[in-house]
Amino acid sequence: MLTVICIVLAPFIIKLIAGGLEHNTYLLAIDLVRITFPMMIFTSLAFSFVGFLQSYGEFNIPAGISGLSNLIVIIFLLFFNEKLGVYGLSYCMVFAWLIQLLIQIPFAKKFGYKFNFFIDFKDPNLKRVFILALPIFISTAVIPINMFVITNFASKLGEGNIATLDYAYKIYLVIYGIFTYAIGNIIFPELSRNSGEGYEEQFNSLVTKGLRLISFLLIPMTVGMIIYSKDIISILYERGSFTAEATINTGSALAFFAIGIIGAGIVEIMNKSFYAKKNTKVPLFVGIVMIALNYVLCLALSNTALTFKGLALSFALVSIANGIVLLTILNFKYSKVITKDLLIYILKIGLATVCMGVLVYAIDFALQDYLVGTMIKNIIRLAIGGGVGVGFYFALAHLLKLNAFKENQ
Repeated sequence: MLTVICIVLAPFIIKLIAGGLEHNTYLLAIDLVRITFPMMIFTSLAFSFVGFLQSYGEFNIPAGISGLSNLIVIIFLLFFNEKLGVYGLSYCMVFAWLIQLLIQIPFAKKFGYKFNFFIDFKDPNLKRVFILALPIFISTAVIPINMFVITNFASKLGEGNIATLDYAYKIYLVIYGIFTYAIGNIIFPELSRNSGEGYEEQFNSLVTKGLRLISFLLIPMTVGMIIYSKDIISILYERGSFTAEATINTGSALAFFAIGIIGAGIVEIMNKSFYAKKNTKVPLFVGIVMIALNYVLCLALSNTALTFKGLALSFALVSIANGIVLLTILNFKYSKVITKDLLIYILKIGLATVCMGVLVYAIDFALQDYLVGTMIKNIIRLAIGGGVGVGFYFALAHLLKLNAFKENQ
């Protein structure tokens, strides 16, 4: 139903999300929405099978399906892109998600899966899922909705600004997702098992471990992303129609997005903690407030000299505010995790990060005369500076006794 509605209302959706588009681009966007929206059906079904297979302990197939679909897209880009263009790519994306769905069905059948046309709406488990899922759905939609708001403001600043923010956000999302989702998914089952009465100490310990690990990884990563933002963009994108000027602009946007990555990491841990307590209302209401805050900040910052960079900064500030508010509520409602030990731990991470950042910046500055210009030179310079920085950070972490997995320090 949603797919049909969105195909019919595609012109309205594009107006809502990116009302400032030039007419021809607006018409193209409508066509692409109508082509790609069936992907939503295949995506939801594919992830349903992912959950089904993982519940039986099968993790290899769910982990491998995205690699296959990405391979399909890569083959298209290498051999068919010039002839079929963006329309062909859109159809290819839909086909790739269909493959992700179809490839899992035979394996699901091995575990007894059988499709049934009948839906028992009286099933208490189904009712419970709907009751819990709706607030979760809305609260997890905070980031996409905020990006819709940012896209709308960016469309009024010029078409190039939408692409700039989109390219930067994709890199931010990959870096954030690799670490944050992995940590959240690992601790969530344990949080759920230790969320009842009598398990307060274990629950607090798990939340603290999650916060320590997120801080240990994401705070130094923020500095690294800021220092090497333009190099990352240059290596990944600067070819063809993607110019040096586009690299500078996109790198600047990535640096501002990076400011909020620690906040987004805290939000992930906090959401998992509230969900483990079967409290979906707090993330929901806080998320709604953050959407409003994002709109206000976009309105204020997009009209400054920062322009599109102000929109990325708005996203970052909202992520940090979201994390702080959720952490504060959790601390008073369930888990006393804001302790002196945790604050000292984060201060130590900050000290190690500042020292690492100064060293990495100095190395990068020293290599500017020798390793700038070509992609290979940029990769070598980033590898040298990044490698030394990571090694130095872990050495300082050892000296400062920063063990992300240790409960009491």
